Amino acid sequence: MFTHKQRIENALALKENDRTPYSMWMHFPNRDRHPRRLAELALANQKKYDLDFIKYMPFGLYTTVDMGVDLDVYPGFEKAPTLHEPVIKDMKDWDRIRPVSGVRGEYAVVLESQRILMEMMDEHVPFLQTLFSPATTLAKMCSPAALVKHMREDPARVHRALEMVTDTTIQFARASAALGTDGFFYATQLSGRKTMEKAEHEEFVMKYDLEVLNAVKDLTWFNVLHMHGAAVRIDEVQHYPVQGLSWHDRDDGPSMEEVRTYSSKAFVGGLSWGENWLTKTEEQVAAEVREMCGRKGVILGPGCVIEPHTPEKFLELVRRTILECAGKSCCCK
Repeated sequence: MFTHKQRIENALALKENDRTPYSMWMHFPNRDRHPRRLAELALANQKKYDLDFIKYMPFGLYTTVDMGVDLDVYPGFEKAPTLHEPVIKDMKDWDRIRPVSGVRGEYAVVLESQRILMEMMDEHVPFLQTLFSPATTLAKMCSPAALVKHMREDPARVHRALEMVTDTTIQFARASAALGTDGFFYATQLSGRKTMEKAEHEEFVMKYDLEVLNAVKDLTWFNVLHMHGAAVRIDEVQHYPVQGLSWHDRDDGPSMEEVRTYSSKAFVGGLSWGENWLTKTEEQVAAEVREMCGRKGVILGPGCVIEPHTPEKFLELVRRTILECAGKSCCCK
């Protein structure tokens, strides 16, 4: 029987495994900003379902708080905090953006949580810290549409902000690597073909993605590029220095079969995600898992993130089906 790390290494090398490696992740609203609580929840999830890697889940606006974002926080444990109002409302607001440290403030909270988790592990399970692209961080401070509008009207102002956020992101990423992260789940929400033109994507998104990823490529071995949204430019990013690709393969496409025709990277996906997954029957959930079982170069996971209120029976069903598919008599083989 392979270790969790061996399964991931085999998947990245497109080799066979004793069973399909997998992971599942979700946000923990109103608990994920407490360093120890987030570590406890992430590790408990890994142990309960025997996950092959931990995709860490600091709350989704953690890169914006130190840049002036105010949050609306909701009661209970299901709805994540949201932006109270845009920090960037008009072009002049970009001039108020100042450099922030990637190892202080909200970033320090996330790093402390990671440190705690690393100390709590009995076995070092591969760990991916969540990292947002610089363009994604800026879009979270206003909106993707506002960001694109401003970059077309005054590119110099937006580039200035992108350069500052890139420096901050690299500081944080290097500090995370020093604490033992095996890689990053690098998420971009600005890589859809309908969001901007190809040349704009290369200038405002890809340029800074590569700066961040190149800064950590020699410090880590398991980096996954997550492209959020529909009609993503997955064919245009094959040169990114990452080992894995993640996108909404089930819900928005393209399919893994199509991407495999031009990509030799490992794929992280195969499950529907979010509210889409909640529309599935148990039979459909099991079918998604079986379809992925035994495929070389595939690490099973959601196309993005699992809703916090997803029935536990779905999560247990994924685990059980994976184990069944690993059996010698399984019809998947």
